[in-house]
Parts: sequence; C-alpha cells; structure tokens
Amino acid sequence: MRKRLAKQSSHQYVDGVLDHSYEYVPEADAWLRLHIVPAKWKNAFRRCQLEGGVLASPSSHALAKAMLAIMTEYKVNSRSVFTGINALVSEGDYISLDGVPLHDIHLDWAQGEPSAQDDPNDPDENERCVVLNGSGEASDVSCNTKHPYFCRKENSSMANYQDCHTSAVGYHYEPRTSSCYKFHSNAKMWNEAAKVCHAEGGHLAIVNSDVEAEVLKEIFAKNPAKTVTGAKHDDVAIVGFWKWGDNIDGDWLTIYGQPISEAGFAKWGKGQPNNYNGVQHWGSIQRTGLFDDITDYDREPFFCEINLEKKY
Repeated sequence: MRKRLAKQSSHQYVDGVLDHSYEYVPEADAWLRLHIVPAKWKNAFRRCQLEGGVLASPSSHALAKAMLAIMTEYKVNSRSVFTGINALVSEGDYISLDGVPLHDIHLDWAQGEPSAQDDPNDPDENERCVVLNGSGEASDVSCNTKHPYFCRKENSSMANYQDCHTSAVGYHYEPRTSSCYKFHSNAKMWNEAAKVCHAEGGHLAIVNSDVEAEVLKEIFAKNPAKTVTGAKHDDVAIVGFWKWGDNIDGDWLTIYGQPISEAGFAKWGKGQPNNYNGVQHWGSIQRTGLFDDITDYDREPFFCEINLEKKY
C-alpha cells in the first residue's frame, strides 16, 4: 500500500504529466518519486541530490516491489529505469548509493546477463550503471545512456512537508502572500538558481505586488552581504524574470511568460534596467526591493518560492 502526497499547484514539475509526486512506501519507510523524463546517470544522481534525496535502488524487496508497481501505474514498465547501483568509484565493485553491496541485493538478471551471484556482464568495460526493467530484471549499461529514474527520501526527511509542500529545509511560510520563500546565500548563475528552486519543489520567486517586494526586501535584510558566498554583487539577488529580446526595448517576462507589469510589479532601481555592455537580460532584485538587470553569468544569491495558492 502506498500513500501519495496531495498535489500542490500545477506549476510544480507538471505533476501527473512528466513527473510525479513522492509516494510513501510504508514497508520500506521511505518515499519514492518517478522521473519519467530520461536522463544520464550523473544527471539523475544530481537531480535527486538537489531534491534532498538519493537515486533509488531496489536494495530491499519492499523498494523493488514499490518501484515496479509505480512503473506499471505510470506505464513505463516497458522501459528500464536507472538505479543507484553503480561501479563508478571502483571498477567491478558494484554498490548502491545507500551503501548496499551488489551481492547483498537480490536481483534477477535479464537474458544475456550473469546470475545474481556474479558481476554484471560488461564486455566493453564501460557498463558501470545498473537499470531495472518492468519485469524486475536488471542489466548493466553505460552510465551515459538515458533512462527514467526514481528518487528516494527517508520518511524522517518529509516531516516538514505539511507547511510548505517540500522536504527541502529553509522554507518559511509568509501569510501576506500565501507563499513559502527560501533565500539561498550560496551564489549561482541565473539558470543554475532556477534548477535548484525547481528541484526543491518551487521556482525562482516571482514578484506579484508591492507587498511581495517588501517581503523579499525584509528577507534580504536578514541576510547581510557577509553571509553570502561567491556573489559578484553585494546588493542584488536573482528572482524569476528575464528579458525576451536582446535590445534595450525587449519585453521583461516572468518565468511563466507573463509581462512583469501584468504580473503586478515592475518597479526598477535608479537607472535600471541599463543593459550594461548589452548582455544584461536576466532579472534580480536589489536590497531596496526594486528590480535590477544582470548577466546570465553573474553569480548571485537567489530567492526560491513555493506558492500555496495558484496564481499563474
């Protein structure tokens, strides 16, 4: 029996279409999430890590059974999914990401593969990752192939889900906007920041009102420059808008394609946007609560948002 998380606003991950919510597996006391969009093993590993989890392995009978059931439910049982079992650290020594050696994991190998007591069949010595098909059979494959995959979280890590619909730490609910926000003090480039927010179950913060701008200003004030690492500037943080078009008259849009004026807030800092050197096409907010433009390669702190009342 599995328990599925109540789905939040449809802007999160396109729930039910491309990816799915975490589902609780009581027999394993863990949560699983199926990512249908195929990825290389290292990208799958990184995505699960960003979500606060680990690339899942059928390291117990309960986990294997749940993975196969979810694959069937979402009609990916005709394909194979990556597992966390790999030999990337030591060639020939396969181990799951949760620390279980291959010889302690009961696997049925697909035709052409060895028995479960032997090492996987790796004729080219480059098949260091293991996939699981919908029949419960394992194969070793190149880690550079692309497959769907599962992320797993421990039940204890989901304790705060009820407040902000995420297991990521650091989010705080703001009743004035019905959103949860997190300030990331470890600076990243705009696209990298967007990926982090997405992986945590949210998005780069979208400013919809003077009130929301004030909320971000207040959060920013609680995080002085000395607490930020790797930033190019002391006084700006990345938020969720960018410019469509390379000229000074390009349209500034939110990450959901809405002009910022229609979204509810389009106030700029003095002299902004100035498109310095013709390459500032990405959105940020100043400590004053006003907008600024930056380049795509500027590393800055950033705001993530999880909106609990759909408004996009």
